[in-house]
Amino acid sequence: MSGKLRPPTDADVPAIVLLASEHSPEPVGEDDVKRSWTSPEVHVERDVRYEGTSYGMVESIGDGRAWIELRGDPSPAMLNWAEARAVEIAPRLFSGGWSGQASLLRALEERGFRLIRHSHRMLIDLSRPTPAPVWPDGIECRTFRAGDERTFYDVYVESFKDSWEPIEESYEMWAHWLLDGPSFVPDLWFLALEGDEPTGAAICHPHETAEDLGWVRILGVRRPWRKRGLGRALLLEAFAAFRERGFARAGLGVDAESVTGANRLYEQAGMHVSARFDVYEKVLT
Repeated sequence: MSGKLRPPTDADVPAIVLLASEHSPEPVGEDDVKRSWTSPEVHVERDVRYEGTSYGMVESIGDGRAWIELRGDPSPAMLNWAEARAVEIAPRLFSGGWSGQASLLRALEERGFRLIRHSHRMLIDLSRPTPAPVWPDGIECRTFRAGDERTFYDVYVESFKDSWEPIEESYEMWAHWLLDGPSFVPDLWFLALEGDEPTGAAICHPHETAEDLGWVRILGVRRPWRKRGLGRALLLEAFAAFRERGFARAGLGVDAESVTGANRLYEQAGMHVSARFDVYEKVLT
């Protein structure tokens, strides 16, 4: 039964974790929920709601776009609040859910949202051998060093400008998610360089709740160095590091129709699709 729609408190976190994990490929962790509430552009009283059977959060993703995060079985009151809050932010509204969230996806369609894209969760079994990375001529790879923060951020921003609907993420937002919590594992941050020039990067970490899973959070190659095998080398370097740490699997998320062909790269490296996230959009006129 739905309760009163209200901003959540820390006492609600365990229940929200269960809602968020219900259809997710891996369980969601408490740190992930709490960190979303303290991100620089989110204010819980304004942007987050909980009602017992569902959870919702709305935030700007830049360039006239708002993202509506919904989990559980949202009531009409939750859906009304989420859309109204999103409209205050931007005229283009995005939302979605895992393919198993049939009732949520149907509710979005009934409100005029249309399916526009799929995102895939991909995995690989690390008990099977993977090739050693082969670096393009002139390229070397090392792990994170103190002072590299802005370099990794800049490579990320430049690399993902070519992705579908790239999110405008400030350095403060990026640092909040990647430098200030469990995602910051310097030995799993890889920077590729040609001389002193950064060419690509992979930011990886242990998955928060799946103890056997190494997670490739970000993998990007700057445009001048693409089509030379650098992305594959960074991915295989991550696989080798995960295996050394005892992880049984590696995973990541990717646009199913990646503009840069990242999904094909991952398939060629031995990864397979394990789950699908459906993305919906509603454009206000």
